Amino acid sequence: MKSKFLTIDTHDILHGIIMAFLTALLTGIIDILQKGAVFDWPSFKPVIIAGISAALSYLLKCLLSNSHNQLLTREPK
Repeated sequence: MKSKFLTIDTHDILHGIIMAFLTALLTGIIDILQKGAVFDWPSFKPVIIAGISAALSYLLKCLLSNSHNQLLTREPK
């Protein structure tokens, strides 16, 4: 992890987007298969919510961690 405390780089943003996509995809597939639902807006709404939640959670974690992956701790000198 290369981010300094309260900063985020493009590498973190890219990982957040990839995680969001994969989380949403897997959540959506599992949900649709379990319910036997058709592919329409009510089926995709949980997929979108899961993707946004995963992306925001990962980016927030990266933003609030230092380069030693310590949460809410300033960069050591």
